[in-house]
Amino acid sequence: MAKRRGHIPGGTRLATALIAALVAGSCARDGEAALRAHLEQWFFLGKTYYFESHMRCTAALIHVRIDRPRPGLAVQDHPEKAKAALRAEGVAAIRIPGLSPTDLTDAMLLSGTGTFGKEALAAGSLSGPCLGNKRVQGFLHEALTRPGATMVYDGATEGLMILDPARNRLFYIAGDVW
Repeated sequence: MAKRRGHIPGGTRLATALIAALVAGSCARDGEAALRAHLEQWFFLGKTYYFESHMRCTAALIHVRIDRPRPGLAVQDHPEKAKAALRAEGVAAIRIPGLSPTDLTDAMLLSGTGTFGKEALAAGSLSGPCLGNKRVQGFLHEALTRPGATMVYDGATEGLMILDPARNRLFYIAGDVW
């Protein structure tokens, strides 16, 4: 039987498809199920509305059933307390009535408690390639500028979370420089 030019035998096609799937899966920074399992320890998660992860970034938008973190995540009301929590626990949450996450970041950078603010900015700025959806970008901008939203930074994943209580939305953004 003569081989047709350009023809790939069935077994080879299957092997090629499996390799392509493995390579594509290994190029993501995070998996959706693993990220949800990680975030579930701090938030009451509902449906995932948006998830994108590449080798160097991850962005997610998840509905939350309850508009506040779980009791195990202490929400700080002062930048110094948030900085101390981040050092001690590797994760910190901050919310100050009347201030948005953008206001909080600016205040922390200017007050000498900049570590938390710098890490939050880095996570956000490096996640850009995973935020290609314009609608999700708009929702994130709303949350970042909404007074009373909670900002959380997780040192283990180098991820920034913004909990928008007015819309029951949780944003997760993270990026790497390497």
